Amino acid sequence: MRNTAYILFFLWGLSSLVTGCRKKNDPLFDGVNCTGNCYLLTGTLIDSVAGTGISGARLQFYFHDFRGGTFGAKKILLGQTTTTTAGRYDFRFDGSRFASLSGWYTAEAYKDDLFNNPLTKNELAVFDLDISQYNIPLVQQFSLFRPATLRIRVIAATITSFQFLTIGYSYGKGGVGVVLNGGRNIDTTLTFKTAGDLRSFIQADARGNGVNISTYDTLIIPARSTRQIELRF
Repeated sequence: MRNTAYILFFLWGLSSLVTGCRKKNDPLFDGVNCTGNCYLLTGTLIDSVAGTGISGARLQFYFHDFRGGTFGAKKILLGQTTTTTAGRYDFRFDGSRFASLSGWYTAEAYKDDLFNNPLTKNELAVFDLDISQYNIPLVQQFSLFRPATLRIRVIAATITSFQFLTIGYSYGKGGVGVVLNGGRNIDTTLTFKTAGDLRSFIQADARGNGVNISTYDTLIIPARSTRQIELRF
């Protein structure tokens, strides 16, 4: 009997945990019905290559409730909507729920393997809303990019006396990079996620100890494929 009681207690606790997680992830709003002090989010989700709207994408909106100190911010799902055949989205919700709270809003998009930023794949934007924007459409146009892989082989054999070497790349949205220590031979390959079917811009800079060298390159990588370039110093 005692073992049975323990098992039932364990199952009850597990059920409560699952239910609690489920409730935490439930959206607060349906994105359609709102009266009174409403925030109206609208715009178009655009294919960065074609310049046309992306249909059937899921957009999710969040409020980040900033609690200060080491507690950070609690991410609250406001709700979600799906883009139309023309890529348009509309989402409305009761803004008065957050008027007295400190925080910010974010939007995320999900459509196949498309992405917005290599570091935060689905996040589209970080933005603020205040009471002056009640019932006034906030129009934001968002873009998604087709993924591709960029590999950069960096070789420093002739010139190695520099203090550091920075290698970075960018595309329509932004980019990332790394810093390597100098004073040594370097032969390494870096792999980055970039935008396919668009031009990527690569730059490498060797600096310090009287060295001041920059090198540049560009290339267009077909979507969902990989290309490698080589930079020598």
